Amino acid sequence: MKAIDWNPKDQARALLIGHDPRLQSSNTIAEYALFADYFFRPEPKGGPELRKFGLAKSTFEQIIYLTNALIKSGQVYVTNLCNDSLPPAPNKKTVFIPEKKARGGLTNIQTILKNYPTINYVFPMSLQVNYWLQKLNFYRSQDDFLEKTEPKKRGIENDRPFFEPGNSRTFMKICGNQYKVVNGRQIVIPILHPKNFPLKGRFAGYNKCYQNVISYFNNL
Repeated sequence: MKAIDWNPKDQARALLIGHDPRLQSSNTIAEYALFADYFFRPEPKGGPELRKFGLAKSTFEQIIYLTNALIKSGQVYVTNLCNDSLPPAPNKKTVFIPEKKARGGLTNIQTILKNYPTINYVFPMSLQVNYWLQKLNFYRSQDDFLEKTEPKKRGIENDRPFFEPGNSRTFMKICGNQYKVVNGRQIVIPILHPKNFPLKGRFAGYNKCYQNVISYFNNL
């Protein structure tokens, strides 16, 4: 099954890039990237539907929070780096996106930016998504992020491939910073996956990164 991009009802100002359409630790596949359609429906009363709604709600509320509502929910285009369903990873592991799938996703991203010239901001979410976008030269962070995040072979070569970075906490190097698309004008701002928003627990350490984003939009 292939997830569908979420095309906003209003003029698109931001592109949000998720991971893949499968819920972690589940066989549930999203019809639309990050279940974005659920945000614009009545809130379910419970069960799996409420979980889907919760992810969609965090997806849009994170952008509204980071941009001080300068970007509205109806102005966000949502896609995944890989819209194809991939084999599930082992328990509590992150599914590995093969390079061929990542290249296909990048082609889609470039097409979106070409077709929607009103998009000025790109928010790639999660470690692996940003790893591939830098590896494939969509943007550069000018540090050792790429080298330190290179996935371990034991994950790639596993019977059920999973993504495991060579070093821990490398996302802290880039999260919340502002970069430019290579040969483009859009601003790239790496952020966490919406399942980790609002920030709490071990992700509370990213508060400083997020304040950096908020300050950026405050000063526009």
